[in-house]
Order: sequence, then C-alpha cells, then structure tokens
Amino acid sequence: MWEYRGYERYLAHLDRLIKKLNAHMPKDRKTLAELLAEEEPCVEAVDGSKIYFKRGDLESLAGIVPRELHYSLRLPIVVVRRLELGKGVYVVYGGKAEKRLVAELLGLRRSEGEIYLYKPQVSELLSKLKSLLTIGFEAPEE
Repeated sequence: MWEYRGYERYLAHLDRLIKKLNAHMPKDRKTLAELLAEEEPCVEAVDGSKIYFKRGDLESLAGIVPRELHYSLRLPIVVVRRLELGKGVYVVYGGKAEKRLVAELLGLRRSEGEIYLYKPQVSELLSKLKSLLTIGFEAPEE
C-alpha cells in the first residue's frame, strides 16, 4: 500500500514537471497569413507569455509555401518529444499543411499518418524554421 502511494506521488511529480517544461508551448496557433498581417507577429503561450516570430522567418517561409497554404498553415510548427516512442523520437503535431511543410523541408516521403523525426532531423528543421518551431515534451499516460 505505501509503495503504491509513493509511486502515485512520483507520477504526479512527473506530470507537474512535464507541464512546467511545456509552459512555453502555444495555447493557440495562427495561420501564416494572419501572422504576416500583424505588426508584431506572436501567439500566446500556455503560461500567458507571448511567442514572437521574426518577420524575416515568416517572409522567408511565405516565399517557399504556395500562397493557397498561407491560410491553412498554422504556426508555430509544433514538434513533441514522445518518451514512450523511444530515445530521441519526436512527432510533428498539426494538420496536413504543417506535416506537408515538414516533409518537404526535410525531403521525407509524405504520408497521411504521423511524421516521426529523430534528433538530427529536428536540428535541421530548427535551422530552417528558426523562430517558427516549438519543441515540447510528452510522457505516456501509464
């Protein structure tokens, strides 16, 4: 009985730690078109702070993304480290437009399902997207 309660406290502590680590994650995301129209392009983070995007990064992306995707591509691109998938495995969160962009930037075959990335690919993506990428962490429920 005591061992179980100690384990429950440990899991609760891990849950709080993960939430604290992810306080910088976006509460909501905006389309590329919306951000380009803003004087100070930003979105709100979970902790209430602002996530600012560099105008140059937005304009650079707008130059490579087809104009029709400017209204569906939501930023920031969110990549999450999923602990249950193994060492150094990340997943791209978002819709078809975001996954398509990541696949094209990294030269990956596009599929309808999840896009799994590894550390070198995340580094490459970060070097290409700069301020337009956010990295988070997720622990398994069990």
